[in-house]
Amino acid sequence: MRGRRALARWHHGEPRSAAIGAAAVFRRKTACWLTCDAQRCASHATDGGQVARKQSPARGRVVLIASPKGGVGKSSLCRSLLVSAARQGIRCLGVDLDPQQTLTKWHARRERVRQTYPECSEVPVLAVPLADWRAALKETGNVDLLVIDTPPSIEAQYGATLSLCAAADIVLVPTGATQDDVDSVTPWMRTLTGADIRSSFVLNRANRRVRSYEAIRTKLLQVGALCPVEIPLLEDIHVSAGKGLAVPDFVKAKAAETFDALWAYVVREAGIRVPAKAA
Repeated sequence: MRGRRALARWHHGEPRSAAIGAAAVFRRKTACWLTCDAQRCASHATDGGQVARKQSPARGRVVLIASPKGGVGKSSLCRSLLVSAARQGIRCLGVDLDPQQTLTKWHARRERVRQTYPECSEVPVLAVPLADWRAALKETGNVDLLVIDTPPSIEAQYGATLSLCAAADIVLVPTGATQDDVDSVTPWMRTLTGADIRSSFVLNRANRRVRSYEAIRTKLLQVGALCPVEIPLLEDIHVSAGKGLAVPDFVKAKAAETFDALWAYVVREAGIRVPAKAA
């Protein structure tokens, strides 16, 4: 609780040194707790709803999209990664933990599109309450890739969210390019790195032409890893989503190369196995 309060005080502008000290204690306790939790999961395998984190060749990879800031493009990032995977013949599944079910609603639109255009890649999505995250992870035995969308209210179920992050192969933290975004996502990234969770910022709606761009980028790099591929503010992203599609569905889309590069980064960082014919 002290660590959480410290992060909250940090958000509300109380002295940075006091917040860092309390947060550091919280991160150490979190790292210890997560290690014990992972060991318990490994020892119990799938008994009683626990999921073993085995690094066997049969286990599908888990890419988790998590950010405490709303409106930073978590669901759009999920959609793009899922479509990129499906187009390369990877058995993938989207897991929607957000009560707003943005990803689930997109999937329903996509299924309607596929009735007319069956050549459109199938992208299954499963809606699951955040409290049942262990049940969702069992799907790693049935698919090659899980892409998980989370709600922005991380604080509501902090323990469950951190345990889920520890079970992922990589956690992507989308963020906008404003100081408000940085203030929101940097404490979260410090918590992830303090618990030795593999994670990376993804800069969304980036505009290199504005003066503040480099300053924001530098602040993010001072806290954690930053994906080298930035997502610009493009109408293609929102227009395609309204039709149940994603930018990777359109080979000639303006942002196609950007999302191809983003997918290549995630494949490498998460250790996703791409079929030889697709590679």
